[in-house]
Amino acid sequence: MHTLDYSEKVVMITGAGAGMGKLAAENFAEAGAKLAICDINQDNIETVAAVLREKGCDVLARAFDVSDEGQVKNFLEECVSRFGRIDVGINNAGILQPVAHLHKLELEALDKQYQVNIKGAFACMKHQLANMLKKGGVILNLSSLAGINGAPNLAAYSSAKHAVVGMTRTAAVEYGRYNIRVNALCPSFVDSPMLNDVVDQGPVSKERMVEFNPMKRLATMQEIVNAMLWMCSDFNSYMNGQAIAIDGGLTAF
Repeated sequence: MHTLDYSEKVVMITGAGAGMGKLAAENFAEAGAKLAICDINQDNIETVAAVLREKGCDVLARAFDVSDEGQVKNFLEECVSRFGRIDVGINNAGILQPVAHLHKLELEALDKQYQVNIKGAFACMKHQLANMLKKGGVILNLSSLAGINGAPNLAAYSSAKHAVVGMTRTAAVEYGRYNIRVNALCPSFVDSPMLNDVVDQGPVSKERMVEFNPMKRLATMQEIVNAMLWMCSDFNSYMNGQAIAIDGGLTAF
């Protein structure tokens, strides 16, 4: 019987220095995984790694920018040198745009979204896939409900997250024959630091989001990480090329 035991798995998580990525690292470590984690913030990723090591987790941690393909390649090579392989790649690193209507956005906002949220995910996928060709593996890209629906005041972010879904589905078709599954997770209205940034900038309050949601509450970060744990597990061995909304029922309207 398959379980959510990751004790024989090597899991790479980007953007693991804070928020959802940090919680994911903690949960996969508790499930027994060896971890290769990274973040652009060196202090954050070193702090996370130190705590995980104290709990007995074997951790490789580095600080770098995922939009720099050379640094991504070096990290993957270091991971394979240390652990022998990569079984799971969770491409979580991402940034938010300034909250504004499209006609008020500078093109720089779009450039930054493409640099991190698209180029970063692409670079990670490229080198994860290359390392998984012989033995198979799982890639999970963090998109958003904004990657499958429209997102008022977040046009640049939404376009980037749509691109992540497109890359996910294309890779799933190209690499399924190699026993590599590629899926995207699309959360919405998660009580998280990123949502706090949206609320601080924009006209919509958390109370309004709760009112609009069929379940009348926000998601917790733990609920999203629970989905990550299942989607990357052997329990979920036939899901490929999907963009899964974890949204409390918003897409049911």
